[in-house]
Amino acid sequence: AVTAFAECLPATFSTGARRTAAALEVLPEAYGQAVKAARVGRQLHGPGAVAHFDQLGVYRLLSLVSDTEELHAFVRETLGPLASDTDADNGDLRRTLQVLLETNLNVAETARRLHFHYNTLRYRIGKLERMLGDFTEDAHLRLNLTLALHVLRMRGI
Repeated sequence: AVTAFAECLPATFSTGARRTAAALEVLPEAYGQAVKAARVGRQLHGPGAVAHFDQLGVYRLLSLVSDTEELHAFVRETLGPLASDTDADNGDLRRTLQVLLETNLNVAETARRLHFHYNTLRYRIGKLERMLGDFTEDAHLRLNLTLALHVLRMRGI
């Protein structure tokens, strides 16, 4: 099933798809998944996005949470001061945290990707740990931080 969303002037379309429906009875479910893929794709990639339901990964699960205030609360509780942009450094620190998590805490690779000196990154890691807790040692905290960053990206908080 495939669906598309359009916005008025200028018209842009986002497309969502899911696997082919094997039987007529599952067509409503297939349509619902295509709609969800289109909505999530637009949230993540903006107008004109093409998204496949089966490739949404964790965003597929996050899209099932209809209580957006609860998602906002989770982000605030998990990221603390990094959840907002009241301080100009917060966006940069979130980006540092995101790349650290994407590289599985590989400091050298993170420094290379962010074009930081190794010592600058070590300083930032210390600052992040003072703000968020010992995420380099706590796998559950890293998971929560990763999810909070995904929610921020998906919901545009």
